[in-house]
Amino acid sequence: MFSRSLRSFCQICKKSYASRQWTVSSHNCTAKNIVHPILNHQTCILENTLKSLFVPLCSFSTTELLHKGKGEGTIHEGDEEEEDNGEYKSHDISQILDGDVLCESDEYKQVLQEEFHYDGSHHSLLVIHPAIRWGPEKPLLTTPELQLSEACALVHSLPKWRVADTKIIKVKSHQNFIFMKGQFEELTTQVKSYTNISAVFVNVDILKVNQVAMLQGAWQYPVFDRYTLVLHIFKEYAKSREAKLQIALAEIPYIRGRLEQINEGGHDHLTGKTHYIVSGGFRFTYIQKRHALISERERRLKGELEKVRQQREILRHNRIKLHFPTVAVVGYTNCGKTTLIKALSEDDSLTPEDRLFATLDVTVHQALLKNLKVLLIDTVGFISNIPSCLMEAFSATLEDALIADVILHVRDSSHPDFVNQDENVISILEKLLPEEKLKNILVVNNKCDLLRRDIIGELSNYLNISAVMGTGLDALKDRLEQAIIQNTGRMKKTFRIPAVGGEHLSWLYKNSTVLSITDGEDGQSYLVETIIDTAAYGKFKHLFSVNKRKH
Repeated sequence: MFSRSLRSFCQICKKSYASRQWTVSSHNCTAKNIVHPILNHQTCILENTLKSLFVPLCSFSTTELLHKGKGEGTIHEGDEEEEDNGEYKSHDISQILDGDVLCESDEYKQVLQEEFHYDGSHHSLLVIHPAIRWGPEKPLLTTPELQLSEACALVHSLPKWRVADTKIIKVKSHQNFIFMKGQFEELTTQVKSYTNISAVFVNVDILKVNQVAMLQGAWQYPVFDRYTLVLHIFKEYAKSREAKLQIALAEIPYIRGRLEQINEGGHDHLTGKTHYIVSGGFRFTYIQKRHALISERERRLKGELEKVRQQREILRHNRIKLHFPTVAVVGYTNCGKTTLIKALSEDDSLTPEDRLFATLDVTVHQALLKNLKVLLIDTVGFISNIPSCLMEAFSATLEDALIADVILHVRDSSHPDFVNQDENVISILEKLLPEEKLKNILVVNNKCDLLRRDIIGELSNYLNISAVMGTGLDALKDRLEQAIIQNTGRMKKTFRIPAVGGEHLSWLYKNSTVLSITDGEDGQSYLVETIIDTAAYGKFKHLFSVNKRKH
């Protein structure tokens, strides 16, 4: 009976997957042919093997309806905007997203659990920082103690996660196995002596698959690196569907990299065994099967994010038509970007938090500078020692920053690792921005209220502000306005217009920023001082010179 059912299933699959170039044979479909897959150091029982044959293969179908999700309704950049009476409004775009794409098949959930330990656990962590002694990999602008401190801050960003203990281990490099043999044996003895830990965090950007296997095998605890820990933080705090899509996409390069490392030599570094699932002519290697699974998921996620990108293009075009100048606020994570935007925009709906990656969704807020209305774009914070593929998943959120009229780089001048953080942000911006944009970045030192006076004096080359206390914000508004006028081709112009009729003045109010209105000396005109862009200035001259000729 089982053989007949399995043979029928094979025939169905042969037809269903012909277009996907799956080779399926239906002969010898007997229970004894089933060989369970080796899954990351774990041996699956027969029940799980059957699931691996029936459930995951069906999950390759793009038309299968797994679950139906709903959008969050949160308003974010990408969820915005149109003008109504000169005000900037937002609209939810979650309706354009496929509610099904974020749902995960049982096999994909298993993949995530194996690679990222997504099990809802609240861990007590031993944090180990491998400090490079010398060579080109040794950081020059920071210290092992400061790097360890940031690692602990990452852990504390997760609710109910805590640091049980910390260690700094001096190593030659982060290549190969990281720790030397004697170090590793001593460290393993120490790790096994702990009774109050549930996992270990090795503070490197990304561990290789054989490194994870060796560490987890020796220590018998889940092992995290910065990539996996940051993904936990992102997954915990993402609110909008767009952020959730980006996080789901960021998981894929990590998994794919693991598969490529396993594929070296044709066997699994974790077990030394070849990964094949064989049943009734099915011959899917572990790697091929996983590649197909993640490739299909990647395709769907990118499709949904492309919808978001297209929507952003529409919204961005609307902003351009409305002549709203934009200011992208960038900086290292937890430097105070959101607090500053709240202070400038007086937007009480913003709730800044004192933790790393408090902002994962790009949001847009209207603010009034000295004379100009502007849009302030809040962005995801940068952080050091994170693989580029993780931040690339959030590239769509940075598109608006790249084309903003002004980029405002906010620095936490009170942070002990201030210099290293600054260099990290500059390094990232140099990769993202053209040279002309780099020259026009406006830099401010935030949190000056936490500094001694002598240190503030040393930072006098840049504007020192306190977003919390309001120090320096008026000066910042002036500088932002000057930068916008310079970068956007806006100019200050004074128009002499008729005192009667009102159409000239009405047009200027709608298409420029009116600074002042005074009576003309002849008593029959107004002198209107404005800030106006080149295009609007040309339209005004054309429109009213034509009208004048008609009269």
